Amino acid sequence: MKPMCEYMINELLPGFRALVAKKLIEDHGFSQTQVAAMLDTTQPAISQYKRDLRGRKTEVFLKNPSLLGLLEEITKSIARGEVKPEQTGYEFCRVCKFIRDNNLLPADS
Repeated sequence: MKPMCEYMINELLPGFRALVAKKLIEDHGFSQTQVAAMLDTTQPAISQYKRDLRGRKTEVFLKNPSLLGLLEEITKSIARGEVKPEQTGYEFCRVCKFIRDNNLLPADS
């Protein structure tokens, strides 16, 4: 079994980042370049998130109302500029902690 952090980084967090990126573009009207700067990543990565080429494991987030609420909260904070690009990693750590604390890891992890 992989260590939890390795599993989260490789399997789940790309899906969360993809959902945040899509929401920032679709719900808040930001461009891919702006979202890339907000999430401290590249525009090509955002393009891949948007086209579901990266970060496709989103079911754990979409099926859980509490995780959807956390997704909304983090996305809005980023959109309002309350979370700076260098702080997004800490926000994503909150997601990992929430999943771990609430035993929400998928059975295949």
